[in-house]
Amino acid sequence: MTDRPRLTRRTWIIVAVAVVVVLGGAGAGFGVWRSQQEQKPVTQPAVADPVAISVPDAPRKLTVGVLITLSAQPGQGSEWKSAADGARVAARRLAMGGVQVELKTVDDKGTTKGAEQAVKELADEGASGAVVATSGSHVKGAVEAAQQAGLPLVMPYESDPELAGDLAWATGPTDPTVGQALATALTAAKLEHPLVIDAGSGVPDGVKATRTLSFTPGDDTASLIKQARKLADKSTIDTVLVSGPATAQATLVQALQGGNITVPLYLTPDATSPAFTSALVEAQGSLSTSFNSVGANFDDPAALQADAAGRAMSSFLSAVRSTAADEDQKNLTGDQPFSSVAQVADSRSHDAVIALVRAAASAKSADAVKISDAMENLKLGYDDGLAGPGLDFSRPAALDPDAVHLLRSSRQDLGFRPTDENADPRLVWFADPSAK
Repeated sequence: MTDRPRLTRRTWIIVAVAVVVVLGGAGAGFGVWRSQQEQKPVTQPAVADPVAISVPDAPRKLTVGVLITLSAQPGQGSEWKSAADGARVAARRLAMGGVQVELKTVDDKGTTKGAEQAVKELADEGASGAVVATSGSHVKGAVEAAQQAGLPLVMPYESDPELAGDLAWATGPTDPTVGQALATALTAAKLEHPLVIDAGSGVPDGVKATRTLSFTPGDDTASLIKQARKLADKSTIDTVLVSGPATAQATLVQALQGGNITVPLYLTPDATSPAFTSALVEAQGSLSTSFNSVGANFDDPAALQADAAGRAMSSFLSAVRSTAADEDQKNLTGDQPFSSVAQVADSRSHDAVIALVRAAASAKSADAVKISDAMENLKLGYDDGLAGPGLDFSRPAALDPDAVHLLRSSRQDLGFRPTDENADPRLVWFADPSAK
């Protein structure tokens, strides 16, 4: 049994219509999908798979480390610290299925040395593997320490392909995949003259910028926005692509909105983190704009699909709700109830924990070295408990590049998560069906 909220058919019709309205004018090709939906309206979420995840061959007790960054320089992973609480949801679902997973959370402080020390600490405490729920150049310290300790790492948010491989697997899109997906999305929308505002991540691979402007956090945005407006007014550019850490992107988005620059806006995937929304709200920017990014189908709207992906996401969201309803459940750092992070607990960190436990089952062992060996032959899908797309760990970048496509944002509350009056408004990210 799931604890899915009982919404009426009329409520779901309203939600589906609102979703279409929000996305309707966002870009080229979307009208085709809208027409299809009018023929086959989605009026309710997919029926959830069981919330409990049973892994019969797994050890009954496992210790899994979770590296997070509580505070750091922009671009060093602190934007994912709340999203990482999806790992807590995975542990609860596995416990319901008979596998007790103890999560050991370590703050790597956003530094190479801190990441190295965090992994050594986890190895010394007998962890079977670790989820690197952070990103940035400092992750190199974690990877090098893991190689020395023989500890397998799963990295749901790190996109540097050079950090993956030899006991470290990336389960999100890597930089080349992100760049290619952005280039494909721009081409599909017939946007041939992008202005790239580089806020620290460079011009994405494969994107041919007509113009590039640089921005460093702390810089005054007035001059930059003036240049961007002039380029837009002269039709020199037909879109703006912002590349950089989540908080820097939020600063620039607010400035672009205030500058009344109305060309389509594309963002690199850091914008899918909770920190982007929080920073944009704090800067008094608008969430009503439809933003474009790229990524896999990892967010709540997947639950509206009448397929395996929809059932899997519905099950994950049921687990989020039940975990939030349990007053004994805490967040990863143990200083707040889980309910305080239930709005942003992420399927990507959830799936990273599931992968490590499935590898332990394949190895029939809690030993980190045996689990590392088993990971190399591991292929997982929705039937294995994943909430997001399938993963193939025979390659360092486990996510299929074909699973990465255009995403569009909406502030529409789909009603799948517990409400929190104190939480910031939340953006959700829809996979654009016309881009598949």
